[in-house]
Formats: sequence, C-alpha cells, structure tokens
Amino acid sequence: MTCKGVCIRHRAQRPGSFGRYAAGQKRCQVCALFMKWDGLWCPCCGCRVRTKPRNSKFKQKLKTIRKEHNKNKNKKQHHLINYGKNDLTANSDSLFVN
Repeated sequence: MTCKGVCIRHRAQRPGSFGRYAAGQKRCQVCALFMKWDGLWCPCCGCRVRTKPRNSKFKQKLKTIRKEHNKNKNKKQHHLINYGKNDLTANSDSLFVN
C-alpha cells in the first residue's frame, strides 16, 4: 500500500468554522492528507480512511457539533404537520365527486 498520487485530486481545503471530520472530510494515513471522498477506502492506495478524530479534544468537539446538529434537525421536524388516520379518510371523501 503506497501512495500513487491519485488522492491529490480529492484533497480537501480546511473548513472555516468547524472541524474537518464534522465537514465530512476523511483522512488517509498512508497518503497523509484529508480528502473529500464518499467511500471508506482511499482511492489512491486502497487503505481504510479515518472518519473520526483520534485526539480526545477533537472527539469531544465533534460530539458537541453532531449533538447540536441533531437538536436543530429535530426542531425542524417538530414543525411538520402530522395527519392522523381519521383526518386522511375524512378529507379523501370530499376530494372525489361522483
């Protein structure tokens, strides 16, 4: 497993306000760079890429960012209208005219 230079095309820039892993970047230890890549394996060397930080300080930072993201996501879902079973059947009768 050696770097072949393909990974340079997928090199990621440093995000501004939050960490690399929170931005969806992954790190290949063999190629020694962060990349924007959807797979679990490096496109260059075939080594498994890291998706989580190793340092405890950055692990905690990622955990808080994900917790805030999930909290905001749940707030958005809370405002959606949920229809009950009876509501749908009552409204569907008035839609169809014979």
